[in-house]
Amino acid sequence: MNDRAPQAVPAQLSESKGTNLARELFTSNFWMSGIAMLKYIPRSFRVKQVDGKAFFTESKHDEFRNRVLRIAPANRRQWGTMNVSQMLHHLNLACGSALGFYKLPDESYLVSRTLFRWILVDWFPEQPLGLRLPKGFKIPHGAVFDFDFEKQQLLKIVDAAWQARSPDDWGPHPMFGSMTLEEWGKLLQIHIDYHLRQFAA
Repeated sequence: MNDRAPQAVPAQLSESKGTNLARELFTSNFWMSGIAMLKYIPRSFRVKQVDGKAFFTESKHDEFRNRVLRIAPANRRQWGTMNVSQMLHHLNLACGSALGFYKLPDESYLVSRTLFRWILVDWFPEQPLGLRLPKGFKIPHGAVFDFDFEKQQLLKIVDAAWQARSPDDWGPHPMFGSMTLEEWGKLLQIHIDYHLRQFAA
């Protein structure tokens, strides 16, 4: 995975897992994410579950590539605060860090690697609106990114993820830690779909 000349993102100094949890307990993001998860629970029982293995099929690969290709600078935001270029960069960080495209800090702690992973990856079939985890994916409001570069980068990351068929191809998630191949497939489908729908793609 090192032949892609990754665009570097500064990594923060590693902290202990206990420090991560203690710090998170005092942030509004932690509690707002908790509220978003609680509000989504009733809907989680009505939405069809996502098959993580489906991500590695040709049909799903083609679907996501075609949806990314349809994204244009003029696509209007349906919710949230990011513009379309910021959204693409956010997806690149979220989907590409475990494949070596970016280096992000480890923000995980026991609760995020167990309870949160079970809720957000193994249980929920969609990403709840209002989720605020983790900070390494957060895009500053005034950040400017090149639309064409970010779009092409996302296409490369989708291709690389689709070809990564072994758990050894994946590094840990910044918040959920080590995950199975099926969990990665499900999480990527949920997260990519959420943000493409955010811009009507």
